[in-house]
Amino acid sequence: MQFSAIKTRSDKIWSKRAPWDALYREAYDFAVPMRRPGGDSSQGLPPSKLFDMTAPMSAMFFAGNLQRDLFPSGQPTFTLETGPVAAMAIGAEGVKVYDRFLHSTAKLIHPFFLAGDWDTAIHEMCIDLAVGTGAIIPLKGNRDNPVHFACIPFDQLAIGVDAWGRVVHVSWKQIFEIGQIVENWPNGTYPEDFKNKAKSSPTDEIELRQDFVKDPQRGWHFFAFIPAHHQHITHERYRTQPIAVPRYYRVPGEAYGRGVILTALPSIKTLNKAQELALKSAAINMLGIWGYRAGGTFNPDTVRVGPGEFWPMQSTGGILGPDVQRIDPASGRMDIAKLIIGDMQEQVKNAMFDTRLPDYQGTPRSASEIAGRLRQKADVHIGAFGRLVREIMPVVVPRVAEILYDLGFLPQMPFTIDELLVSIKVQSPMAAALNADRLASIANYIEFVGAVAGPESVELYANIDKMLERVGDGLQIDKELIPTEGERAQIEQRIQQRKAAQIAEMFGAKMAEQAPQAMMQAAMQPQRQAA
Repeated sequence: MQFSAIKTRSDKIWSKRAPWDALYREAYDFAVPMRRPGGDSSQGLPPSKLFDMTAPMSAMFFAGNLQRDLFPSGQPTFTLETGPVAAMAIGAEGVKVYDRFLHSTAKLIHPFFLAGDWDTAIHEMCIDLAVGTGAIIPLKGNRDNPVHFACIPFDQLAIGVDAWGRVVHVSWKQIFEIGQIVENWPNGTYPEDFKNKAKSSPTDEIELRQDFVKDPQRGWHFFAFIPAHHQHITHERYRTQPIAVPRYYRVPGEAYGRGVILTALPSIKTLNKAQELALKSAAINMLGIWGYRAGGTFNPDTVRVGPGEFWPMQSTGGILGPDVQRIDPASGRMDIAKLIIGDMQEQVKNAMFDTRLPDYQGTPRSASEIAGRLRQKADVHIGAFGRLVREIMPVVVPRVAEILYDLGFLPQMPFTIDELLVSIKVQSPMAAALNADRLASIANYIEFVGAVAGPESVELYANIDKMLERVGDGLQIDKELIPTEGERAQIEQRIQQRKAAQIAEMFGAKMAEQAPQAMMQAAMQPQRQAA
């Protein structure tokens, strides 16, 4: 790839990102306020202009809820299984063997997702996903810390997509000190004036771009460069996509995502303004508006408002009225303001899937209502669930496997995770909940067959072994907990042995009960013959 073409494309995607800046910045101002104060981000709405905390609280709740639904902390979040093309080639028995091999390979990768920084990076990314677009990058470390994860602030990223909406270019723009750039890439290519400036003024700051570009043939390219220079600092190649850029919702034709905060932004802004007006109205009702006669003895610039204060006045009544008098305007109905604000707060919570049950006065909420709320959240989440599943784990896992292979932690990389030969199956509470609906139909079918054809005829219309395997996969049961064909044969043999032992024991007990009567009959037999 030519660097000049990469640089031109980078400038182009940053220019296309510009119209989104104002929209995203407004969403952050109202829902994630005080974002990176004093940092490189532009200053937005000051905190003193925010009057309602519903959106900030719901945004953090949404991030934690999304992480719990998709990436539960301390649990394996994925497994590897045979892809559809490979399954057709090796057959059902081969799939079982290959799935167990892939499962054991996945278990070698799992511990590096349980180190701790994965959970923190995912939660940070979920906060950005509440606005629309997030980013997480697995970084190559050393033998002591081979992989660590980082969430890139979205205001530092611009992305380019192909004609089908797939991410093919990610540009990461940051401000670095010149000395930091040279320290990070000591063998990089730099102009002479830049080298001299790095020696004379290493603390001066300059813009650096790190671009990840998909190769049309295979793999990805990485370029680090300074926009003012005509050559790149360094260039690397990767076999897998090095950065994941998931989008919550995506409208066709748009590169960036739309999150729940953008959906709720009109109500958030209206709610904030309603709270501001309600507070001003309450302040006027409490303090009042005062009028005074000009030119008299009362001077509002010198008097103090407080208990026990004496004000100099010429008159406190009479034909012209007092020198100072409270003028109360038409007072608004505070109960109506509370009603409007409460309705807007409920709209914001519903739009951001804040399903926490509030303190309720009156009849307790029923179990069906609580289940309905949770079901509604799952039904709405499913629209984004498929996209998040496709744009996170299938990108992160291959990159982590490549890093571990390069550092010698994986003995080999015998597969390519392409969803055809080897696919990634995400394991999460949301996936289990969606599978439960499909598995319920299997249970209903078996129950229906037993009711119509009789329990003894179920095996004629249902393959129990295959159905139970499907149930185990849907419920995300560990493959090691399900016996293999050989283990199942041994288990059946032990079951038959236990049954034979039970029959022998029952027969022995029966014989023991009948032994006295048999002995008596044997003793009486000679007497009967003599008679």
